Amino acid sequence: MAGRDRMLGVLDFFTPECPLLTPEEVAGRLGCSTATAYRYIARLCAAGLLARFRGSYALGPRVIELDHTIRQGDPLLHAAQPVMRALRDDTGCDVLVASMYGERILAVHHERGDDSGAVAFGRGRLMPLFRGAGSRILVASLPVRQQRRLYDANRAEAAETGLGTDWKSFRTTMEALRRSGHALSLGELEPQNVGVAAPISAEGALPASLVLVLGRQRYAIADKTLIAGMVVQAAERIVADLDGAAVNPAKKRTTA
Repeated sequence: MAGRDRMLGVLDFFTPECPLLTPEEVAGRLGCSTATAYRYIARLCAAGLLARFRGSYALGPRVIELDHTIRQGDPLLHAAQPVMRALRDDTGCDVLVASMYGERILAVHHERGDDSGAVAFGRGRLMPLFRGAGSRILVASLPVRQQRRLYDANRAEAAETGLGTDWKSFRTTMEALRRSGHALSLGELEPQNVGVAAPISAEGALPASLVLVLGRQRYAIADKTLIAGMVVQAAERIVADLDGAAVNPAKKRTTA
């Protein structure tokens, strides 16, 4: 199993900044022999997860196939998209959903509005663990044991973002966010934008959050209580739809 995990870990080396890697580079990053790197690459190529390009390797077409499958069948996206579109139409703002796997928070869907400036963290972009309303409210909604693991592994980042210089203060901040039901970020991810986020905490589903992004000038004159309420209510509708699909899978099939 360890060998399989290391092989799959090769996929993490491919980023927008580093889309091509040679077997020698893979070996160096893994700390293994070139022969082992070639063996892993060959298996990933056979599965369509990597593809050869002029002596180097890039992510393969199977990744695109999997992305299509997610877009068509992911329960979170199925429940969230109509709610996100309605919130976008009501506000004119960008709306995102972020989801968590392991210690990574990822933007998984983005409905573009016409109010905010450029939103850098659209679909497929990793988001900071503690910066931004979407990440913070997501972490605040996690079980305490999972919060503790994240904090212990990222103490410096938690302190830098003002969430606490020790576990007790971090936990106090997370509990306050959880009780409020939403989080706010002012220019943390893009200086011209404000994020307002609420958790999507459905039983049996990955932790997620719903984020409304609007320009700072608009937010300055907006009814802030109304905006927060709209985001919280939209997140609650997504949770209700997810819970309904879990109880009645036929509903998901007939409405897709």
